[in-house]
Amino acid sequence: MARQGGGSGGPGDPRRPGFAFWRRRQRAEADAREAREAREAQAAAEQEARAAREQAAAARQERDEAVAGAQSRAAAAESRADEAGQDAARAREAAESARAELDRVRRAAQEQVAQARRDAERDQAEQRAGLEAQLAAAEEARAGLQARAEQAEADTWQARLAARQAEARLAEAREAQAAAEQEAQAARLQAAAVRQERDETVTGAQSRAAGAESRAGQDVAGAQDTAEPSLADDAEGEQQHPGADRDKAAGQTARRQPKSTTRRSRQPRKS
Repeated sequence: MARQGGGSGGPGDPRRPGFAFWRRRQRAEADAREAREAREAQAAAEQEARAAREQAAAARQERDEAVAGAQSRAAAAESRADEAGQDAARAREAAESARAELDRVRRAAQEQVAQARRDAERDQAEQRAGLEAQLAAAEEARAGLQARAEQAEADTWQARLAARQAEARLAEAREAQAAAEQEAQAARLQAAAVRQERDETVTGAQSRAAGAESRAGQDVAGAQDTAEPSLADDAEGEQQHPGADRDKAAGQTARRQPKSTTRRSRQPRKS
């Protein structure tokens, strides 16, 4: 309502009611902020102080370690210096001994070189003599090889001549073999034709014999059919004339026997 009527201003207006309370609250909030900032600054200062103390302690420890290391290295250096002096003395003694040993080795090497030179000269003389002997032997061997080569050439010529003669005989033998094979082939063909002709002849003879046997069987059957009424009549007559009928039957049997024998003789012989 006061704002709409154009009354008092904002909260900081001294004429507004409650201004004193607002003022105290603002001061209290400012004091609280200052106290909080002071505490934060104190905490940061304490943290920095603690870090500085730790850094100082680390620096003191590093300094102490560096001093101790330097003292240790100094002591080691002094010890090495003493050892180096002793090593130098021993090295001088070793160098003098080595120099003496070198002189001795040099003298021995010179003696060995002189002996090797003498041995080499002797070996060269022996090798020269051996080479001359080997050259003489090689010359003799060359002469022998040349003679053997000439003989081998002659033997080669003889072998070539014999080979050409053998090739000629082989060609003749092959021609004779080919002719013999042709004759054998012709003989085989001729034998095959003869066997075929024989088989055809045998087959024809067997066929004719079978036909003749068939006809003979038919003749026998007809004769039996014809003979049965006669036998019946003969039986009746035999009852009337027993002796005469027996003689007649015996004659008929004798007459029929050659026909059976003839039929058996007509059977072809199977091959």
